[in-house]
Amino acid sequence: MSLAKRVELSKFFFWLALTLVVVNYTAGVFVYRSYARKLSNAKALCKISFEDGSILGKVVIEGFEGLKIRPVDYQIYFYDRRGNVLKMVSNSMFGRSEADFVTSAWSNFQEKDWHAEGYSNVSIEWLWLKVNLFLPLEVKIE
Repeated sequence: MSLAKRVELSKFFFWLALTLVVVNYTAGVFVYRSYARKLSNAKALCKISFEDGSILGKVVIEGFEGLKIRPVDYQIYFYDRRGNVLKMVSNSMFGRSEADFVTSAWSNFQEKDWHAEGYSNVSIEWLWLKVNLFLPLEVKIE
């Protein structure tokens, strides 16, 4: 093969590789932006009520349009004003988007000298992307 043909072949492969890199990067940016937009629409809610010394709650994971989601579990923590854990509630969701729980309340829960926060772990699939993600639960006391 002559020197001129080798140089042309080298230029061809260089430009082909550079074009593939740019196309791959551009496609990745658009896919990632779409994925991030879909994830930002997600909500994890927990509604809690107290009845007869018991805590009744419902956890709902919603807002994943176009994504295959499998909720894994949830954890809800009740803290006093000093940050001590008064009660922890956790359970598996087995891929369901809703879960209910009932547990006993602690003494003096009526004093409202506490706050609650929670987290839910979810497994998400979209196209070829798979991620395990934790979502903060928005805890609403009724």
